[in-house]
Amino acid sequence: MKNLIAISAVAAGLAAAPAAFAVQPTALPDTGTLTKAPAGSTVTIASKDQFGTKYMNYYSVNEDGSLEFVFQEGIGD
Repeated sequence: MKNLIAISAVAAGLAAAPAAFAVQPTALPDTGTLTKAPAGSTVTIASKDQFGTKYMNYYSVNEDGSLEFVFQEGIGD
């Protein structure tokens, strides 16, 4: 029974691991609204996290000019 509990705990930890590397919220810059970009277009913003890792953040422009986060990718050095 103890082995089953231990195996379940390890499996749950491994299943949750990819989520830890998905989006680094500290690398997402604060965004305001845009006035010149057309609605539906894509905007890219480069940023760094607290460890100096570089990211490219992709946003979609909404009708009101606000930005909606779409995707983030790490940029190698």
